[in-house]
Amino acid sequence: MRRIGERLDGERPSWGGARYDGVRMHRHALPFALAIALGCATAPVEPLSTLTPNGAILRGADLARTRCLLVAPFENASDVALAAEAATSAFVSGVDPSRARVFPIPELREVFRDTPLELPAGIAPSLALELAELVGADAAVYGTVEGGGKGEDAPLLVSVRVAVTGAHRLLFARNAVVRAQPGEAPEDAVRRTVDELARPLLARIGDPGRKQCFDPERTRALRRFALAEPRPDRRAEPQSAPGPAVAPVAATSAPAAAAPRTPRQTEWARKLAAGERLVVDDVAFAGRTAELLRDGGLADLAIALAAAPGVTVRIEAFVDASDDRAGDGKLSEEMARTAGERLHQLGVARARLAWSGRGGESPLLPNFTARGRAANRRIEVAPGR
Repeated sequence: MRRIGERLDGERPSWGGARYDGVRMHRHALPFALAIALGCATAPVEPLSTLTPNGAILRGADLARTRCLLVAPFENASDVALAAEAATSAFVSGVDPSRARVFPIPELREVFRDTPLELPAGIAPSLALELAELVGADAAVYGTVEGGGKGEDAPLLVSVRVAVTGAHRLLFARNAVVRAQPGEAPEDAVRRTVDELARPLLARIGDPGRKQCFDPERTRALRRFALAEPRPDRRAEPQSAPGPAVAPVAATSAPAAAAPRTPRQTEWARKLAAGERLVVDDVAFAGRTAELLRDGGLADLAIALAAAPGVTVRIEAFVDASDDRAGDGKLSEEMARTAGERLHQLGVARARLAWSGRGGESPLLPNFTARGRAANRRIEVAPGR
């Protein structure tokens, strides 16, 4: 914790305009300085954000609220074969399990094992942030080991980053040169360096609260999605050409005696009555647009709503995230409005509907495959007002 008057950049501090020089201070400033010191002595305050001159970041207050971590296997850009593995294990072993929970790396790899989404040995920042959102982590931890590692002319460099899931805002960022001690193996030097590098982070992260991390059902659902991804060597099944855009129809009142006729309609009616969320299957848009191409799921949803009178819902649209977050939000708003208006055309009272766009939030699958991107462009239904 910074002491009163301490500067990260080494500059001498000032107290109300009085210069501090060694142990001497102008007499008129001394009472003011003492008042500040006494007032802070019982309640020291750590800055919410610290940015050091060398670019390191440490946001202690935000780290204290971070309990569920996705630690992505570090990338290895060095010539030391096990350097990244040593760095990753050093970080994970330094996390206090009473304050923070780390999603197990073997379990993370198992989710995508034997699927086209199988994870690489080292995980890049963008993928780490996607995975953190997929498993429900508060933040993603990722890093890199790079350099030669043999001699003073080719040192190793280790970097560690922590970023908030969704917002992608950095909470911690530091780099360090690995300086092996005499007789120390490169992997051991990396491990020791990461221990030292991450110490300020590990001292602040998490809290001993009771927040639960990583819903097993969410992990199982992610595994099911990954297994459904077709293998690249499988022959693609012929698909019919997409039909014309859905034509608008005049709004009508839903028949009072409407009853579910299919298992999907029955299940959706049950979930609506219980106030549960659901993903609306069989809805397709024309690529990354709000032009509705297929609305079979919305027709089933209209029947399910007729079977659950009095239930109000919020239609939420999601897209596959891009670099244009504002554009993602606008597109999802337009998709949600299109779906809501179509439900109204199918007979659902306007007073029972609300809609909102969620942008690229809460992906179902990583965006690095075509199916993953298509799965993330979707409509969900949440309990209404």
